[in-house]
Amino acid sequence: MYTTLSPCDMCTGACVMYKVGRVVVGENKSFMGGEEYLKQRGIEVIVLDDQDMTAVMQKYIEENREVWHEDIGVDDGQL
Repeated sequence: MYTTLSPCDMCTGACVMYKVGRVVVGENKSFMGGEEYLKQRGIEVIVLDDQDMTAVMQKYIEENREVWHEDIGVDDGQL
C-alpha cells in the first residue's frame, strides 16, 4: 500500500485485516499514525521522507488549520 502520510488507525487496521505486506509512506512528520503497530504485526513499513510531500503538507496545514485538526482529531486548544 502506498500512502501520502502515515496511516491512521482505520487504515492501519485495514492493512492488518487484509494482510497487506508492505506500506510505503510518503512522509510521517505531519502525522504519525500506526507505523509501530504495523511493524509489530510483521508488516514492512518504508518511510520515504519525501521533502516535497512534507512541504505540500505543511502548506496545506498552514492554510487549513481547522480542517486539518478536525481530520486528525485534535482540538486547537490541545496544541
